[in-house]
Amino acid sequence: MRVELLFDLEKPSLPADNRAIFVSFLKKTLEQSHEGHFFERYFGGTARKDYSFSIILDKPRYEGERIQLKTPRLKMIFSADDRNRTGLIFSMAFMGMKYKKFPLPEKNAMTLKRIAHVKENVIISNRVMFRTIPGGGLVVRDHSRETNRDKYYVIGEEQFEEKARQSLMRQAMEAGFPKRLAEEIKFHPVSGKKVVSRLYGIMIDVSAITFIVEADSMILQYFYQAGASSRTAIGYGLCSIIEQL
Repeated sequence: MRVELLFDLEKPSLPADNRAIFVSFLKKTLEQSHEGHFFERYFGGTARKDYSFSIILDKPRYEGERIQLKTPRLKMIFSADDRNRTGLIFSMAFMGMKYKKFPLPEKNAMTLKRIAHVKENVIISNRVMFRTIPGGGLVVRDHSRETNRDKYYVIGEEQFEEKARQSLMRQAMEAGFPKRLAEEIKFHPVSGKKVVSRLYGIMIDVSAITFIVEADSMILQYFYQAGASSRTAIGYGLCSIIEQL
């Protein structure tokens, strides 16, 4: 399931570090739907979530800690895996948020005005070329349990290809796919660049990238719907399909 959520803003600006805003919106969406029945399922623990999103802004201009927009509008592309009805759950919840003002910092607010369903591709190939959608990017990281710190890898670095493959392999196994299928995943970067992104008060390196993944078609469909690699539930990893090879 993939939808576009179109918002009006009271002011044509946002904080530069804004991912927490949209995570809060998703939390509020489930809190107000079905008496909060599904909230704990998605926000009550640390299990990997099976959705992703990306925020598209209108000609953003970065001015220090703020982003100025050409018009007071923005678009969220939200995508979810269908195996556990996540798409259906959020689709129904989004309907309940239409025309409700959602407060933002600095006396701003956004209001969901329109929900448009996007036609999805069905993957039948075992080799697909993807491209990250603007506003997000591919996050590849190693987390050290000893130091509780993350190291991020980006396109052009020596270990990027292997670290990305390992990240996708872990994601597939956490999503319930057999280990033997996850271990067959292959990752090939095609082109792209490093992008510095603000995340909860720190700067992280991500890749705006076109890449090829070889894997079972069901795993590829999962990456397409739920986002690929790390940090998908906070606005990274959402991709479009360039070609089924």
